[in-house]
Amino acid sequence: MTEANTKKEYKYLSEYDKMLMICISCGDCREATDITLNPPRVGVCPVKDHTSGFEPYFGRGKMQIIRSVWQGKLQLSKELSEVFLQCPTCNACAEACVYDMDNTSIYEALRAELWAEGYALESHDEMNEAMITLLNPYQRDNKLKKDWMDMIDFSIKDASSQPAEVLFYVGCTAALTPEIRNVAVHTAQILKKLDIDFSVFGENEVCCGSVAMRTGNREAFNIVAKKNYELFKQSGVKTIITSCAGCYRTLKLDYQEILKDLNIEILHTIEFLYRIIKEKHIKLKNLGLKTTYHDPCHTGRHVGIYEEPRFLLQQMANLTEMDTIKENAKCCGAGGGVKKAFPELALEIAKSRVKEAEETGADYLVSICPFCYRNLNDAITALSSKLKMIDLTELLDQAL
Repeated sequence: MTEANTKKEYKYLSEYDKMLMICISCGDCREATDITLNPPRVGVCPVKDHTSGFEPYFGRGKMQIIRSVWQGKLQLSKELSEVFLQCPTCNACAEACVYDMDNTSIYEALRAELWAEGYALESHDEMNEAMITLLNPYQRDNKLKKDWMDMIDFSIKDASSQPAEVLFYVGCTAALTPEIRNVAVHTAQILKKLDIDFSVFGENEVCCGSVAMRTGNREAFNIVAKKNYELFKQSGVKTIITSCAGCYRTLKLDYQEILKDLNIEILHTIEFLYRIIKEKHIKLKNLGLKTTYHDPCHTGRHVGIYEEPRFLLQQMANLTEMDTIKENAKCCGAGGGVKKAFPELALEIAKSRVKEAEETGADYLVSICPFCYRNLNDAITALSSKLKMIDLTELLDQAL
């Protein structure tokens, strides 16, 4: 055991030094029961049911490990990295904690320490290097980010040279994944129908850096964050909307200090549209569809957007809720770098969510996150499910 007075200093964990000692190892983050649900929900961590289930794979074990690292009783290692990066950072453990722990931030701090010590996963290094050199983590030519605009019949302002009231920050997943480009297309078409003055960066759009922050590479995150700061400042934009839950959480929370002098309002597209539709008393066509709604972790537990998407969905379709929703919603399994490094685990977690959605009798599984869309759709395919994955923007585009 390392003596306390010679223990290693940890730059990122030090931000949470007091919180690291709060956990009493009660285990609610593993087996908490929410009696408001019928049947009551038992089991919080989505990873627990799809791994060995041992302590290191859920909140209590993670907190004990982090505390031991902090106290100098345990050394950082590749093995620790393998365990901690199997967590999608959904933050369900924080919701279950009576002490209001900020679990995700603590896990991300440990991941930053692991990266700094050279214990990053190879797949994450490749992803983050591409984010710096190609401006996106998908290792694709960033010029492809403008291809989705060929699918619409009107021109969009270029945020680099044409001022607009609103910047539509598309995000890498919607811009570069062919089967998900419809999220960008439908968002743009909605904005056009509502006469919103908006612009996009197109091929000049820089990744928000969410993947780097979630996987511990603060250096890569800071590089792209600085590029985005300069782009936003140059554009003069005061409102940024994004249809990606990951981009939204990153720009709203992780960029809070970075953007504070620019006075920019960050909104999820659904947040923005909810406001306009309510203010202008816009009536939406009822599409007569049977739907259920999946809460993305980054818009839900991380920020608290629950009612806006449900309000809009209920104007257009029949909504039957799953057993776990809002603060208690099961994660899709893709976040935190899990989809990249542990695709089988991400898929198994998504299958559980799809099976839960099937129990509602819905025909459509609706969400507001391209990354959730991608992983849940993969699970739908793997299960040969009759469910259809759809983004809420697609329904809004049809209903306007």
